[in-house]
Amino acid sequence: MRLKTIISILIIIFCLELFLPNIVYSIDNGYTIESYDINMIVNENNTFEITETIDVNFISSRHGIYRKIPLVNEVTRLDGTRTTNRAKISNIKVNETFDTYNENGDKVIKIGSEYKTITGKHTYIIKYNYNIGKDPLKESDELYFNLIGTEWDTDIKNISFTVTMPKAFDETHLGFSSGYSTSQDSSNISYTVSGNSIIGSVNKTLTPRQGLTIRLTLPEGYFVGTSSNFDYLVLFKIIISIVFVVVAYVIWRKYGKDETVVETVEFFPPSGLNSAEVAFFHKGYVEQKDVISLLIYLANKGYLKIEEYENNSKFQIVKSKEFKIIKLKEYDGSNEDEKMFFNELFKTKDEVTKDDLYNKFYTTVNSIKTNITRKGKTQLYEKESMAKRGIVVAMFVIIWIFRVLPILTNSDVVGILQLAIYFLIFPLIFLYARPNIGTIIINSISFSFMSLIYFMASPYFDFTGLIEFAIETICGIVLLVFLGIMTKRTQYGIELLGKIRGFKNFLELAEKPKLEELVMQDPEYFYNILPYTYALGVSDKWMKKFEDIAIEAPRWYHGHSGFSMYSFNKFMKSTYSSISNTMASSPSSSGSGGGFSGGGSGGGGGGSW
Repeated sequence: MRLKTIISILIIIFCLELFLPNIVYSIDNGYTIESYDINMIVNENNTFEITETIDVNFISSRHGIYRKIPLVNEVTRLDGTRTTNRAKISNIKVNETFDTYNENGDKVIKIGSEYKTITGKHTYIIKYNYNIGKDPLKESDELYFNLIGTEWDTDIKNISFTVTMPKAFDETHLGFSSGYSTSQDSSNISYTVSGNSIIGSVNKTLTPRQGLTIRLTLPEGYFVGTSSNFDYLVLFKIIISIVFVVVAYVIWRKYGKDETVVETVEFFPPSGLNSAEVAFFHKGYVEQKDVISLLIYLANKGYLKIEEYENNSKFQIVKSKEFKIIKLKEYDGSNEDEKMFFNELFKTKDEVTKDDLYNKFYTTVNSIKTNITRKGKTQLYEKESMAKRGIVVAMFVIIWIFRVLPILTNSDVVGILQLAIYFLIFPLIFLYARPNIGTIIINSISFSFMSLIYFMASPYFDFTGLIEFAIETICGIVLLVFLGIMTKRTQYGIELLGKIRGFKNFLELAEKPKLEELVMQDPEYFYNILPYTYALGVSDKWMKKFEDIAIEAPRWYHGHSGFSMYSFNKFMKSTYSSISNTMASSPSSSGSGGGFSGGGSGGGGGGSW
């Protein structure tokens, strides 16, 4: 997409954001609020007892209304200062059937029955206690509250309010504002002060997304006995997360830390292991390419040969290279995985092509992967270290639950849990299968990404929540790291890894004179080693080293042109690559006044449903 197009789209979006409040919200929402009365008793501990009496006229059938009350308040003052508070809402009472849940940082009170619709006039009385905790100002206290929030989606007429303070105050420090968010207009608000009570009304109809706010500056110490509103559950979760990391470290030091691996100089692979098994003991897991390297391994043992030929079909404009794999003799070895590979390859006939393997042989590849892993784990890893991984998994799951808990009351809880399960179970299974640095990084990114999504969806999306999110996410990542490195190798596994690493180093760094010496001793040396180079990921380097060394063609290879190391190299990069892709292919799945309007605590909004 061109830069000019992108800029144009952004300008249109900006204009829509600027003018939509006056356009979209003029649409008939099927109801209007005929009168709205707020009675608020302010207590000395900075808590509020609020009663809202809302007279609604339903123009079309509705079940009722819903009321959204903020759980986190971003308070903005005229002098530019900003503070945040976490509100606690309690003792909710309604004169109708209602449900409550948290959604996007609000407590939602949903009034009415899904089995009943109503029209015409209806009165709702909503009572609740609202606690915003300690006053954040250092040189004064304040009452800064949105009597009507800027999130209602319909017209609100005949607004009246009574605010009763706990003791005397200076009314010269009292102010109101109404209108859209950040408006300072107080021209349409009338009020009187009688003793400690403020009684008033709004002399106009508030349109959608307009609100009413009161701000009263009070002397420092006016509010006493206020609560911190600190969520001790957050502190508990943070402490537990840190404790889990310490426990995981202790377990790793005692049961999971490997001994030092001593690399030895090796010219040959470990005795008695085929190429796929060497790959497993090197990495701790088996990939498809490792299993497919058995094709070269078995070919070099004289069980099969590979022929490359050109497809001369008259329907093809450009000639393509195809392959045939031909059985030379029955498998007579004792290795179960080699036997399975060979027998399944020639299951129906003694000569197979691409069509015989495409989307079919992958099941055999997967079975061999499972077999090698199952048998090899008992030799490779200490049983106790494998058992201790379960403890780390349990601790990680608990931290994951901590991330999800704040939004379990969300209205879309099923969808949230589905995501949580998917991004928890799948990464853990993947990490169990491949405990290496790559899977640790992938799982850490996945965990961080989903944690961020849940944090943003949490009703407490504020600084305290951010601290909790950061600590829990870091602790979760550290646990994933320990989970990846918890498997301790046996003494046999340590010795074998030293040999394999030494062998791999030789394959990468061997010089020509030494290779010529080994070929003189065994003319088949290059081909005997070749399947292991694929399993260890150094095949290109290995073949390049033999470009200037004279070797004979392998018995198992038949190309459409004469043999040379150059032509053989091309064969291995094209035909063998085609064979590998075919063997690994699987069927794809498919499916279907005294501040800004709206600048204080409380308020919120609502709508009909």
